[in-house]
Amino acid sequence: MVSKRCPNCGDRMEEFSPVTEEEWGQVKGQIPKHVRKAAVLRCTNGKCRRVQQRGNRHVGGNLPEPESD
Repeated sequence: MVSKRCPNCGDRMEEFSPVTEEEWGQVKGQIPKHVRKAAVLRCTNGKCRRVQQRGNRHVGGNLPEPESD
């Protein structure tokens, strides 16, 4: 994991981990085409759904909310 600023968490430093294949499939439409999957991280702070480029917190988006049964 790596610490990065998270815009969704009040711009605080949070732990991020690499996105999974499933997460990448859900967010790749929100990420510019030149950004590779390996350069995209996900915030691990509780219910935060933020994903962002490793070197640029302004490039990213949010995972969709989980489907409720």
